Amino acid sequence: MSRASPKGAVMVLTAAVFATGFSGLMAEYSVSTVVGYLTGNTIAAYSILIGVFMASMGVGAFASERLEEGSELRRYLIVETALSVVIAASTICITRAAVYDLTWPAALAIAVVIGTLIGFEIPLLLRFNDQRRVLLKKNVAMVLGADYFGAFVAAVAFVYWFLPVLGTVGTPVAAGAVNLGIAALVLFTFEKPGRHLGFGMSVAGVLIATMGVFGEQIVMSSEQRQYEDLIVYSEQTPYQRIVVTQFKDTHCLYLNGQTQMCTSDERRYHEALIHPAMWINPRARRALVLGGGDGLAVRELLKYEGIRQITLVDLDERILALARELKPLRDANEGSLDDPRVEVVAADGFAWLSESPELFDVVVVDLPDPGHVALAKLYSQEFYETVRNHLAPEAVMVTQSTSPIHAPETFAIIWHTIDESGLAPLPYRVNVPTFGDWGFNVAVREGYLSSAQLQEKLDRFQPPVRTDFLNNAAMVAATRFEKGIFPDDPALLPVSRLVRPAVYEAYQRAWTKVD
Repeated sequence: MSRASPKGAVMVLTAAVFATGFSGLMAEYSVSTVVGYLTGNTIAAYSILIGVFMASMGVGAFASERLEEGSELRRYLIVETALSVVIAASTICITRAAVYDLTWPAALAIAVVIGTLIGFEIPLLLRFNDQRRVLLKKNVAMVLGADYFGAFVAAVAFVYWFLPVLGTVGTPVAAGAVNLGIAALVLFTFEKPGRHLGFGMSVAGVLIATMGVFGEQIVMSSEQRQYEDLIVYSEQTPYQRIVVTQFKDTHCLYLNGQTQMCTSDERRYHEALIHPAMWINPRARRALVLGGGDGLAVRELLKYEGIRQITLVDLDERILALARELKPLRDANEGSLDDPRVEVVAADGFAWLSESPELFDVVVVDLPDPGHVALAKLYSQEFYETVRNHLAPEAVMVTQSTSPIHAPETFAIIWHTIDESGLAPLPYRVNVPTFGDWGFNVAVREGYLSSAQLQEKLDRFQPPVRTDFLNNAAMVAATRFEKGIFPDDPALLPVSRLVRPAVYEAYQRAWTKVD
């Protein structure tokens, strides 16, 4: 018999079902986030893993029907205890598996196990409820409602609290601890089925506590094996995984495993990004930088005495903070974000620009490659039209445009999409040893200058400020392309739009071949 009142028993069983939905989804969100970071394909990670998780719940539910009646509480507690340990260990195991190129097999196996166990235990709770006459009103509806509500709370809590505070290791450990705690409450509330189960739950508690204490160290050890150089800083933000490495005097910044810059050659990239645009509009006073939270593009803009105001908009407030606080980044950007001419805004660049009434003389788009749909929108026709509407009459826009060698179709689509957005673009590229051959597009409003006139201007380029790499010879060479980069008929290229991100599709094809 229950040790609690009928009302208390109902509350305990409802809490148990809530914890199942909460902990299961919390684990799957954590696993999907880690796999997206490790593989660079967030859409595939979330779609496939949560799909497998849901299908496995069905398998578990079907399997539970084959059990003979009896000992439902004991079976439920065994499943719940195992589930708690698997949830807590999920991301630790996947990160470790990544060292051996087993990210997907490990993630799929964990999704199957978690989904099967959750699918197995809900029917057990229903049968236990019937046998003990706990009388959850409208039994099935109550159970499913608690499960779904737990999943909803997990979704909100994961984004706004668990991931930012506990990270991808602490989040599933906490979820596993919650699940085990509720299982212990069920054990205490109803008849105790035996000493062995209590001992097993105690062992599970010790395992989960151990993972809470040493999990980050295990993950750091595994993560270090994925980088050639020493990791000197790492952090999981709500938006991305930030890693900084060091080799001798060189520091490299990685976002979600993708190289963003190395101090040994980043000036080649940032000089090519900023100075051609400033040469085209030497009277620029107001500049907007979208992305570029490391402050390196801002550093180059601050070399111009004529620049009176720079607005830097980056989605991740943590990268903006690190650009000020983390010594390797601050040394590289020379404290640029503390200059009184710089305003720093943590916001989505597209949304912020759409709401801004301001016009700018220079707009610098310094964003990661369009490796997933959320970034592909910042290479869309709608985005470039929004930028055009915020350009002053003689203003210029410049954007990084990925590699014309490794991803020529992507590079050409970016150029063509800009061209179809009421802007006149000129593509160019430079060699950055860390990245290889890297591409850019500089553009002005249609009717102000043509692409041919932009090239004529850049052919006369003479850096008006100190540069380490970019000179006239490098600039002239940068605007010349060999055969095979652009199609003979540009009209055959698709335009990347919000509803059809052609740039993302081309990018996935290109870098899949490279990998």
